[in-house]
Amino acid sequence: MFLNYIRKKLYANLTLARQSWKTKNNNFYNYQFKHLNLEYRNYGNSNPTKYFYIIRRAPGAGFFSNLNFVIHHLLICDNLKMIPVIDMENFQTFYNCKDKILGTFNSWNYYFKPVSKYTLEEVYKSKNVIICDNRTSQKGFSNLNFSSEFKYFNGFEFLDHRHKRILKKYIKINDDIIAEAENIYKKFKKEKILGICFRGSDQKKSAYQPYTPTEKQMIYATNLLIKKYNFKKIYLCTEDNDYLNFYKKKYNNVLFNSQSIRTTDKKDLFDSKEKYHRYKIGRGNLVDMLVLSKTNFLLFASSNIPSAAIFFSNYKIPKAVIENGMKGNIFISQFSWYLRKNLPSFLGGFRNKIKEIK
Repeated sequence: MFLNYIRKKLYANLTLARQSWKTKNNNFYNYQFKHLNLEYRNYGNSNPTKYFYIIRRAPGAGFFSNLNFVIHHLLICDNLKMIPVIDMENFQTFYNCKDKILGTFNSWNYYFKPVSKYTLEEVYKSKNVIICDNRTSQKGFSNLNFSSEFKYFNGFEFLDHRHKRILKKYIKINDDIIAEAENIYKKFKKEKILGICFRGSDQKKSAYQPYTPTEKQMIYATNLLIKKYNFKKIYLCTEDNDYLNFYKKKYNNVLFNSQSIRTTDKKDLFDSKEKYHRYKIGRGNLVDMLVLSKTNFLLFASSNIPSAAIFFSNYKIPKAVIENGMKGNIFISQFSWYLRKNLPSFLGGFRNKIKEIK
């Protein structure tokens, strides 16, 4: 064991020794992350002995896709022994608002505490600044991504003990959001509860995304699990108002976050002129994830929210997944879910089937 420890230390020192930058084209090269396009910038003479690593993602994607990206780059930054700074002010995401929230335009700070003590203003006056790549894995959809060190960026389900360490070290959710989730959790913490998360709305038409379950599949899976495990209540996470009303009609013991923003498949979730609408979408997602992480069992279709809940949870949550496969290109995806919803299974319709994972 001692020899392994020495080997790791030597490898770490070798890795650090093999990093350099080329000022001609502002590329930063590191042996461990040589496939990434890391950019070197000199913004001034401040902090000449410090190296800052700016994490940016613009325009990004869904809330937990962005968080997954940040966790991965925090791991890269930690390996490089640099100081992380998250810039979602100059590099804006879908969750940025036109007005300040909590005194900032940086949408990361809407939901999380800063990952270091240095402000963006200070960093952009500093001598040594590395700007992260807008990706973390091999370019495109190479199969190498699934066999390499970077396979874990393909989803929260690939994150491991290294990312747990990063989570504990850097990711601190704002106190008011934790308090909101705790207030919901208090309503069921003494009872056996089934957490359910189903995407609807745009997920029914989005290309190259998992097929969302139908109402028939949802009821089948929910009834099966309630009967099998004797759950007393349901906590439902969905952005689809039709799905929420559907569950409320079928069950009288449904809990949900009343502050979450919801829509239908006829209107885009982000389509609103309300001042803080985008901030509220992200906040609702984060609260839902925290509550799901406290449930006794999870039922879901492939999505980052339940996968993040499993990652954030302090215990291993048993789960059941409805797997309907993936939609095709943008043309086929516009109608294929609606077609298959009404077809019998032997003609390509969806099956009443779940996959339990304990």
